[in-house]
Amino acid sequence: MKKIATLAVLIISGITVLYASFVYGHNNSAPIMECMNCHEGDLAKDMVKITGLPKSFVPGKKYEMTVVITSDLQVMGDVAGGFAVEVSAGELLIKDKKNTQLSDHILTHTQQGSSLRKWSFIWKAPKNKVEAGINVMAVAANGDYSPAADKVGTASYTIMPGK
Repeated sequence: MKKIATLAVLIISGITVLYASFVYGHNNSAPIMECMNCHEGDLAKDMVKITGLPKSFVPGKKYEMTVVITSDLQVMGDVAGGFAVEVSAGELLIKDKKNTQLSDHILTHTQQGSSLRKWSFIWKAPKNKVEAGINVMAVAANGDYSPAADKVGTASYTIMPGK
């Protein structure tokens, strides 16, 4: 009888671990701009930034930019981070198909890209001379395949058209 009970506990434990890894191991994209909905870590100030932003933009011009996460959070597994970028004007374009993707007009990481803390992309400026907002939310993950003890950061930028 003890063997059956032990076997049942092992099977249930195994199923629980597999379920938890599918539920919490969401390393294939950030489907929305609300990382804090899942990740329970601290909101880290100045953890994420976008480099390559122009001071002003030329309508219709393409700009290469990079999302960069700076964190001392140690990675215990394959997952190091993730991000989501959205713009109020212009268009986000894929530069690195292996590590980034578009999902409902939000640029985010792929499953392979979750092993990184730096991603490049292209922003095509709007054709009209309008204010353009760029928002980024990112996660520095500890790689334990759970949403606990990660760090989340946000940044917002406004780019005006050139004269």
